[in-house]
Amino acid sequence: MGLDQYAFSSPEPLVAGKNSQGQWSIEGVHGEEFQWRKHAKLQAFFEASITMGLLEPLIDGEFNCNPVMLTLDTVKSLERLLKNNGMPESEGGFFYGHQFQDEAAAEYKEQDMKFCQWAKDTIKGGGYVYYDCWW
Repeated sequence: MGLDQYAFSSPEPLVAGKNSQGQWSIEGVHGEEFQWRKHAKLQAFFEASITMGLLEPLIDGEFNCNPVMLTLDTVKSLERLLKNNGMPESEGGFFYGHQFQDEAAAEYKEQDMKFCQWAKDTIKGGGYVYYDCWW
């Protein structure tokens, strides 16, 4: 088990609501575009963005298995941190792989930069970009 992270796009905003059994579900067309495994610093960035009120999970409450829609400003902030080697340290998390977060950040840096460019292009083109995680 561990932290699995995904980013995907959708031409329309995803919609959260309760199904006929009263359970939350998220509807919308989406497909996985980027995937990470135990990238603790990336997770720390998104958790901090939620804590600061810059991002909000689609369904109130738990961030786990609950996508957040990214804004252009958030993606640009992430890109700046990546370029300046300023990604936040992760306090950990049982499944986050925080013991080797510096190594994971170095291994994922090129992919992270590609993600930022893709996300900016998608948002500027009228699409919606989401980050989702599962631990």
